[in-house]
Amino acid sequence: MSNDITLSDQLIDNLYGVICQHDESAKQNMMVALQYFAAVSGYMLGDYPGSDEERVELIDQLAAFTKNVSGDRANSEKQPAQAEQEAPAVAGKSIPTDDPAVGIWKPE
Repeated sequence: MSNDITLSDQLIDNLYGVICQHDESAKQNMMVALQYFAAVSGYMLGDYPGSDEERVELIDQLAAFTKNVSGDRANSEKQPAQAEQEAPAVAGKSIPTDDPAVGIWKPE
């Protein structure tokens, strides 16, 4: 995975907008939109150039990363005063691979 990614409201809104253009039911049902996000990840992971074992490990790491991002977002919504402060870094590190576009996230 990347050493550093940047999420923004604009990025999320753009991705969500594309999904809603493709399937209008995603506007009324957040679960449909989330299924599209997950399905796109799964589809792309199907083309992962590593072994099946590496792909499964990457899926597990991405699931843990997703959980951390979700928890951070949920906490920021509950505590708006803290949202103005810098968000704490997620504990872990990205380990380089032979492919410079891909790193492996290792939670600590």
